[in-house]
Amino acid sequence: MCICLNCNRINRCRVYSIIEEQHQEKIKCQTKPFFPQAPILLCINFFSKKQLYALEWDVSECLSYQEKPGGWLDSNQKSLNFSSYLLFDLLFD
Repeated sequence: MCICLNCNRINRCRVYSIIEEQHQEKIKCQTKPFFPQAPILLCINFFSKKQLYALEWDVSECLSYQEKPGGWLDSNQKSLNFSSYLLFDLLFD
């Protein structure tokens, strides 16, 4: 799981916006982008029975991490739609 979801800096973090691009998610407006110190990215490869291939990008460690559990919920007040994060479940059904 990406630690960015529980970070106080999620809405301004440049690395998280790159991860959102990889997940094909809508990128939030960033004023004064923040460049974190020493983030460690983790890329997980998924293969399915249907010969499909997917990548999952997550940050596993970051020196700039400031814990704020559920902070991403404040800025993400929208209805729940299909997300590329759910792709994994669809590939393995």
